[in-house]
Amino acid sequence: ELLGEPEDRYNNNSAKYTESHDFSRTATQNYLVKDGATEYTVVIPSNPDTYIDYAKSELVSLFLKATGIELNVLTGADTAHTPSGKYISLGETRLFATSGLSVDKTLLGRDGVRILTKDLSVYITGGSERGVLYGVYDFLKMNFGYEVYAKDCYTIDTGVTELPLYDYDVTDIPDISLRVRAGMAFNLTEENDDVMFASRMRTLDDYNYLLLPIYEEFDNENSEWSRYHNGFHYLPKSEYETAHPEFYSDDGTQLCYTAHGNSESFELMTDLCARKAEQSLTWWLPERFPEMNTVHIGVQDVRTACDCATCKAFKASHNDSNAAAILKFVNRMGEKVVAWMNKEENAAYKREDLTFSFFVYQETLPPPFTVNADGTVNIAEDLVSPEGVTVRPYTAFSDLIYFKSVDDEANAEELKKVEQWSAYVKDGWAWTYGCFFNDYFCFYDFYPFYKDYFGKIYDLGYGYAFPQFHSEQRGADTGFYTLANYLTSKLSWNSSLDADELIADYFDKAYGPAAKKMREFYDECRSWFAKTAASQNWNAESINARVTTDSACFAYADVQKFFGLLDEAYAAIESLKTTDSARYETLKSHIDLEWLFPAKVALTLYQGNYDSATLSAMKTKFKSLCEGFGMTKIGESESIDEFINSL
Repeated sequence: ELLGEPEDRYNNNSAKYTESHDFSRTATQNYLVKDGATEYTVVIPSNPDTYIDYAKSELVSLFLKATGIELNVLTGADTAHTPSGKYISLGETRLFATSGLSVDKTLLGRDGVRILTKDLSVYITGGSERGVLYGVYDFLKMNFGYEVYAKDCYTIDTGVTELPLYDYDVTDIPDISLRVRAGMAFNLTEENDDVMFASRMRTLDDYNYLLLPIYEEFDNENSEWSRYHNGFHYLPKSEYETAHPEFYSDDGTQLCYTAHGNSESFELMTDLCARKAEQSLTWWLPERFPEMNTVHIGVQDVRTACDCATCKAFKASHNDSNAAAILKFVNRMGEKVVAWMNKEENAAYKREDLTFSFFVYQETLPPPFTVNADGTVNIAEDLVSPEGVTVRPYTAFSDLIYFKSVDDEANAEELKKVEQWSAYVKDGWAWTYGCFFNDYFCFYDFYPFYKDYFGKIYDLGYGYAFPQFHSEQRGADTGFYTLANYLTSKLSWNSSLDADELIADYFDKAYGPAAKKMREFYDECRSWFAKTAASQNWNAESINARVTTDSACFAYADVQKFFGLLDEAYAAIESLKTTDSARYETLKSHIDLEWLFPAKVALTLYQGNYDSATLSAMKTKFKSLCEGFGMTKIGESESIDEFINSL
């Protein structure tokens, strides 16, 4: 995809790089590896940060795996570029500073990559040290076919004895700047493949380090806190409801962002909320948490909004939007926080990039403005943010149907809101879904949606993507959510990739000789889902269903068909047990993981259909696998323990 036009976010100057994913390289007459040896040394900066350490370790260990050669490393060496020097430079080394090369970090952003050759040396650079790490993965991909599919599954060429030196001119900039790590991407152990998995998938952003926590109590760092649905952490009902009932909606489920029309109470509410934000800014210092730059005030996680007369009138006068009152409230709170932050005595707490946010979610999804044909926004003057206050709505699209395509007619109305909010703010934040939140063991067919989703939000200018699936699961994830993690990680970095090709590649690498049967099982899961979605009239709200406990969703024949395909997959790898036992165990564990989905259904709904020996073996296998994989949740807010103990 060419990026030379003025509207392109990465390239306002066509003289600069013209592609965001350009892997140009030309072989030279020289060699990085020749006759099974190398003359190259890795050079890293003095005082390397964590990501440079990771970049060095990944390059050295994986280069060794591919070639049998352990690269030497110079740290902080006083090494200058010379035409005859043979180095692989990582980041801001003196070698790079003296090479005559330069990189536009503004263009690259935090995670973008540049790989360049000068004379006989290779320079792997990035918009930041994290970008350097991703540059190492690009380097390994181009030279050794390195590709990661799961924690225990990656490809890399081995036995490489000859590798040309290429003249690199590589640019690789992620389509979505912030890509959130969740679920099994968090490591459970200190084993290297577990620790490095999120880095290798390029999904290191943790929303816990983007949003400031808000504490229930003043002056008590041990009080309860929240970053998300935190309105009642700003203004706890236990503290304020008796004296100030106007702070809360008539039904008590939300804050009232107009204070029921009481101007003095409105000012008091915004004062108190500003003070909570200021408190967090003093506790979470910018030098220690530089990316924690967002003060978020989130509605409670219920589909309600204040219905008082003032709120209804304000909504009616602002495009029939419940978000209008919240935006006005956030603007006023933000104005107070910015004034506090700009005082000389608060210089240590100042964040130049401080942003304020609120949830565009459920009842606040409709925007309080209209969008003109040219993309400009018509917004009421009383909702315009004050000078110095930046507001970025955190858009959580709860009413999209995630088993239908982005452009399906059923999603048209909600997709229009996605588009409208993108006109309001540059680099918007998008939170999406795609699973049964109360049933982590059940397959959910989100593939029609996410196949094109990242390309859509890239075109709309969104800069943050959190596809929330089993965010509370750890260790491993059934229902093909390892595939889900792989697919969304790849597409959020480069949305122009072909999803069908990625899926085919995943099955080939993750299952080896069993790929054909596992693909049949996956296709059968999708067929079951389509049949059941139609018969049960599933819609956007169905993500809350508990499907594996509902006999209306599964016939016994469905479960047996699943098991039959899995048995054939196990049989397809059986010969490896004696010829390559290590590979056999890895592939078997991948099949075992997907076996847990139909096993959960069988153990919940159809225990009576199995003889005692078969049932006992199924229970034992289920419990053993869950423990071995480190799985902790059966649903988002439900431990697996009760179900395991019931077997």
